[in-house]
Amino acid sequence: MRTSISMLEQMPLPRLRTYWAERWGDVPAYRARDQILRAAAWKLQADAYGGGSSKIRRDLNRIGARFASDRSFSPGATGTLMPGSTLVREWAGKRHEVAVVEGGLEYDGQRFTSLSAAALAITGTTWNGPVFFGVKRRKARAKGGDA
Repeated sequence: MRTSISMLEQMPLPRLRTYWAERWGDVPAYRARDQILRAAAWKLQADAYGGGSSKIRRDLNRIGARFASDRSFSPGATGTLMPGSTLVREWAGKRHEVAVVEGGLEYDGQRFTSLSAAALAITGTTWNGPVFFGVKRRKARAKGGDA
């Protein structure tokens, strides 16, 4: 019987760890269930469809090594959001997922043409959408005052 991602989602953390060990060997030291679930889902997809190009693997290894040596490292956005991507943001104690689709974004059954419009729908206030979703850093304000 083949395991699907939806089957993984139903597994408690101890079962996920056992499944990983049986299928791939050494279990990663992730503490959160969500982390091991995502890693296992990726491995299932990689097993079924391939693990990505060698360039992608090199880039991920480079980013992972940098993060391992500097835990404050946060890779910047590469530019354009690609259809199939999902932006996740927790706001007011709720997890919000915005899907990047051809021609725009989808959130809660609605289509949006900008991240700012999606952020407005989530928060009820005006936001810089790329900053709200973490795909662009807010510029640091100058220290001091009006001199």
